[in-house]
Amino acid sequence: MARDVTPLLLVVAAALGCGGTTLTDPPPPDADDGGATVADAPTDDAPGEPDAPSGPDAARDLDAPPPIDVPVAPPPIDVPVTPPPVDVPVTPPPVDVPVTPPPPPVMTCIATAARGDGGGTCSGIDQAYSARGINAGYYPFRVLRPIVQFSGDHDGDGRTVFSAGATRRGVVLQTIPAGSYVGLSTVAGNYNPPTGCDVATCGNPSRAACGDSSPPLRAPVAGFYWGYAYQGASHMQGWINVPSGALEFVGYDAGHPCALGPAGADYEVRSVCGRATACRGTNPTCGAVNRCDEGDDDCGRTQCGALSGGPLTPSAWRRTITRPGGHACTDRDPPNPAVRCLANGREADFFFVYPFGAYLYWAQNSTTRAWLHYGDRVQVYFHNRDAQGVLWDFVEVLNSGAPTLTPASDGAGAGGGCSDTRPENCHPCRNGGTCGWVQDVFVGG
Repeated sequence: MARDVTPLLLVVAAALGCGGTTLTDPPPPDADDGGATVADAPTDDAPGEPDAPSGPDAARDLDAPPPIDVPVAPPPIDVPVTPPPVDVPVTPPPVDVPVTPPPPPVMTCIATAARGDGGGTCSGIDQAYSARGINAGYYPFRVLRPIVQFSGDHDGDGRTVFSAGATRRGVVLQTIPAGSYVGLSTVAGNYNPPTGCDVATCGNPSRAACGDSSPPLRAPVAGFYWGYAYQGASHMQGWINVPSGALEFVGYDAGHPCALGPAGADYEVRSVCGRATACRGTNPTCGAVNRCDEGDDDCGRTQCGALSGGPLTPSAWRRTITRPGGHACTDRDPPNPAVRCLANGREADFFFVYPFGAYLYWAQNSTTRAWLHYGDRVQVYFHNRDAQGVLWDFVEVLNSGAPTLTPASDGAGAGGGCSDTRPENCHPCRNGGTCGWVQDVFVGG
């Protein structure tokens, strides 16, 4: 017959500590269990063990249900406690210990300027300089990795020389190889004759037109410097981008070849960043290669050798830069087979004719300033036929195929009464732009 185990559950609960009652204690007098009592359950009366049944079969004898798993609370998790910060003593910097700063990179300490002082101009027209005041020198650099030289803004593939891109007329002139040298131009205007030039008498050849042999570097345009290559590359002049690490200044190295200009007729700067320079070869001073009689035949001064010349009304002389004819060079070695030659008088190879444009000069027979490209529009303020019979035009660029490196002028300086009879009212490039001299053979209709 099934046994009622309800009292036994109560007994087990009591054994677990409910009210301190044990399995051998009698029930309270008024307990009404409604069935079997504790006395009905077999007990173990062994003395000395009153609190629990003994023997391995005690639970089975009680016919008790299986034990109930009481979940045991896990032990507390040790949460690491961040210790308070320890005051670490900081060693103060040494007091009054002078630190010698490293020398600044040479390109950051070289002074730059856009034009400099070119002295007087033809008929007082702004920037129409005479060769007497254009006395540029060069800063020498060694090429550490190949660099590209341009005539102007270029949007082509950058690999084909003398080839323009889709929208810009500038071309790659050459890739200058590592190991070659580059001379970056100083400002062109460097007219400071120590004893005057006697210009009223056509210039004194015994006097120097400049006393400063370390003029500032010509300021870069959009990161490009004007210069030429030598010792391993063509002497063409143009715009050179100088990426970091591509050029090394060698002016303090006495073993480098002197940077004397593309024709070898100029000078290397004598001092850079307050320190004297040195080079291999003969390096003249600025005054030794720029005498006061330079440019005597400029500005239409027929009394000093010019064949003719004078101011023009620019609005009546608007022209397009055009490629003239030419022939294969016979007496001169052109920088590229695509370059041809043009005669002047009895000299068959007087001009180089490039397939893309022509040099613009600071003054007649002097230092180059920029490139004009075929198709550029200009207006002419002055023309002069020099003692060699070459006709030169002083022009202002009105429309340019290389607008960054040969920027156009707005032409505003041609107004206000500017004319061939009132040249003092002419202010070419008044609001910026590019002005300079070019041989008339490149100035078309």
